[in-house]
Amino acid sequence: MRFTLSLVAASVCAILATPVLAGNVAVADSQAAILATDMAKKTFDKINADMKPQRDRLDQLRKDIAGIEEKFQKNASVMSDKDKRDLQKQAEAKLNEFKSLADVVQKRANDAQQEMLKVLIPKTETVVEELRKAGNYDIIIEKKNVIFAAPEADLTKKITDKLNAMK
Repeated sequence: MRFTLSLVAASVCAILATPVLAGNVAVADSQAAILATDMAKKTFDKINADMKPQRDRLDQLRKDIAGIEEKFQKNASVMSDKDKRDLQKQAEAKLNEFKSLADVVQKRANDAQQEMLKVLIPKTETVVEELRKAGNYDIIIEKKNVIFAAPEADLTKKITDKLNAMK
């Protein structure tokens, strides 16, 4: 019985240790490939330019809120209850404006990114399929899921270059 169990265990270990022959394999970081495209860079530059006034306002609100907190901590012991309530209302108003504006900025950025991805994802799928056929790859694995890959097996830059070539 003990011998049979050892034989089974040894067989399982041998099977698990046997390398899987997958054929011609490549890796790619699809997210990095998309973000490195000219279109993605232009999209993010445009978002940053369009949202500069809102980001500046957020920075100002952040400073205002910090100033109110500092004033409260410094002067709380000598302030009247009415002054404390007024300062608290002022802080709450600034905080509400901050949250509201931050939500608007985040939504606009997400919307712009989604529009960009609607265009780039189908193109990326086409490019990956072209590279798969051209390189006679059996498998292309997302690079994040690979422990090691030789640099020549990485198609990320090729994907970016082909996406940039597609106008």
